[in-house]
Amino acid sequence: IETGELRPGDLLSSEKELSEKYQISRPTVRQALRGLVSEGLLYREKGKGTFIAKPKIDYGFIQRLTTFYDDMIEKGYTTKTMVIKQEVKTVRGAIAKKLNIQKGEKIIFLHRIRSVENEPIVSVMNFIPYKLCPDLINEDLENKSLYRMLSNKYELKPYRAEITLEPIVAEEYDSQILKIKLGAPMHLMQNITYTKDNIAMDYFESRFRGDKGKVRVVLYNEI
Repeated sequence: IETGELRPGDLLSSEKELSEKYQISRPTVRQALRGLVSEGLLYREKGKGTFIAKPKIDYGFIQRLTTFYDDMIEKGYTTKTMVIKQEVKTVRGAIAKKLNIQKGEKIIFLHRIRSVENEPIVSVMNFIPYKLCPDLINEDLENKSLYRMLSNKYELKPYRAEITLEPIVAEEYDSQILKIKLGAPMHLMQNITYTKDNIAMDYFESRFRGDKGKVRVVLYNEI
């Protein structure tokens, strides 16, 4: 699978055929296949067999201050954005604290679904202080990069970010909008982005499908 000899969508040999070919017991083959399915390398279709899955998307964009949209474009994926909500709201206590603003202040709330290769991959909710970019409420955010627009048009240039990653399972709403099973594994990323002047320009929560991607982080030792 890793060498590319087997392509996504290829039908795998049956348990019996694999057992005979490699001279191992069928329970061992079954256990190995079950492990590969759980890792997302294979998938099963009832009555048809076991197939090679598409390779997982590498969520490596968290290693540098870029966006999911820009990172997917760089890697050559076809992406699509659907805006679910784009509205002005008053901020509640927990979000206000993250953005270092007063409870009750106005924010721009965005909820978008990002698709890669025509499959919904991530649900993103952004909370942006309204006073920093009031005209953002009228912008087209289906066909443009949010952070590129904030940087170029509103002079809000991301400088650093505080990121928290957490494994979660899909709730009912995740199941509906991302087309996954209730309780399916997911990645939750919570991110506060700051300008060079230490202004919190955005807080967002991204809920990624666990079956379609993996998180990769590279660490460096400061000497």
